[in-house]
Amino acid sequence: MMGEIKSFTRERLLELFYAMYEKDAKKVMQRLIELGALQPTGDLSSVRRSVQFFLDHLQSQAPDQQQTLSAIGEDLFAIAQDQPFRFPSTFAFVLRAFSTLEGIGYTLNPNFSFARIAAPYAQELLDMRQKQITPPQLVEEIRKQADDARSYTMSMPHRVQRIEEFTKQLEAGDLKLRVRVLESERAARKATTLQMATIYTVLGGTLLNLGITMSNQGNVAMGNGSFIAAGIFMTLFVRSMQRVKMLDKFEKMI
Repeated sequence: MMGEIKSFTRERLLELFYAMYEKDAKKVMQRLIELGALQPTGDLSSVRRSVQFFLDHLQSQAPDQQQTLSAIGEDLFAIAQDQPFRFPSTFAFVLRAFSTLEGIGYTLNPNFSFARIAAPYAQELLDMRQKQITPPQLVEEIRKQADDARSYTMSMPHRVQRIEEFTKQLEAGDLKLRVRVLESERAARKATTLQMATIYTVLGGTLLNLGITMSNQGNVAMGNGSFIAAGIFMTLFVRSMQRVKMLDKFEKMI
């Protein structure tokens, strides 16, 4: 098994590591978008809040399921609905390589810890980044921050004017805000699942009745086919009810 990670991907993975170290959710999302692991479609505010939550708990003790759902349960539901994350082929290669190295390490040493082995290399990357910042670059960064602060201060009256115009549009009814109500989305999804379960029940019962009738009339082939189709629909019914049960459990936990 051989492969090569392109220089562009290596740079983005390195920048993703730095962004995770800085606990900057916006930078993490931008790097994931550039790597093709996140689709910039729909409402990404739920993704940003979820990423920030996990970054804040990255070095601390991992929160339990109840704590996670209480904090970002609504956002996780929105992510499950939108499905913005993707799994690029490059990530599959990287994870396969890491899992192979970890498997070899555990075989040679049962006390092998990949995190402990990787920690010095991660620290070396951080030290390398600090050394790359030269005094002229530091001065340029300070100058850039000063320019940004000056631009922000000078644009403040324009920002206030825009806020006033926005408020007037709201009062006049010329502007409509889109509000995403996740409770309504969950209720609609639950109703749709229950409706499909009802359809599966009706179809399964009809085919079961048809199978019994065909069997009594001596048409064994048609009867067995009806029984098999009825079994398929009843299986779909059971899966739909399991989804409803999971939604009910999720609503109780958030």
